[in-house]
Amino acid sequence: AVVSTQSGHYGRGFEEVDNDSHFVMKKGLKDSEQVKKYKCLPTNETSTTVSYVPESSLMKELNKTTGCGLVLFYSPYCRFSVNILPAYKAVARVFPQLSVIAVKITSYSSSCIQFGAVGTPTVMFFFNSRPLQKMPVTLTNITSMAGYVANVTDLTPASPLELLESDHEGVQLLHSFDWVLLFSVLFLSGSTCYNILSTQAGKRLLERFKLKRE
Repeated sequence: AVVSTQSGHYGRGFEEVDNDSHFVMKKGLKDSEQVKKYKCLPTNETSTTVSYVPESSLMKELNKTTGCGLVLFYSPYCRFSVNILPAYKAVARVFPQLSVIAVKITSYSSSCIQFGAVGTPTVMFFFNSRPLQKMPVTLTNITSMAGYVANVTDLTPASPLELLESDHEGVQLLHSFDWVLLFSVLFLSGSTCYNILSTQAGKRLLERFKLKRE
């Protein structure tokens, strides 16, 4: 069966949905212009909020999720993560049929390796519990993120693309002492001093310093 619906702001022509496949193709476009769009509709599950899940429960959460969704790997100590959170929360509100999940990362872990999240923030698009692709890191506002969702799925925004005061609630940058950075600086400084003192010039400088002290 094929169902045709007129496309919205993010596409031209008509959408042709093949109910026996996972993709939506557009009528009136050349083959070179066709872009695969994942079928998220129909869905019985709707939500307008982000689901914050512990890292240990991420796979369990994904396994019980059907259709399309996003997973954000973020750190409350990362300024870029904090900056993207209001727009990410707005995406959940604008696309109620989209499963929107956020996972707090405090260290590089097995989940990061499994999903290819080499840093924070990282947003992954998944379909039927399977992670498929990363959202480009340059998409950091509600307009660009909503455009991405509309381009890769058959979903359209259910409300205006704007941030509300509620999207900023609970978003706060945390500060902590970076022991890894301190260790890196000390190690680099120690290695540099050792390498300098191992040279002939360094040895002469050390001998001169000893003579002055005597």
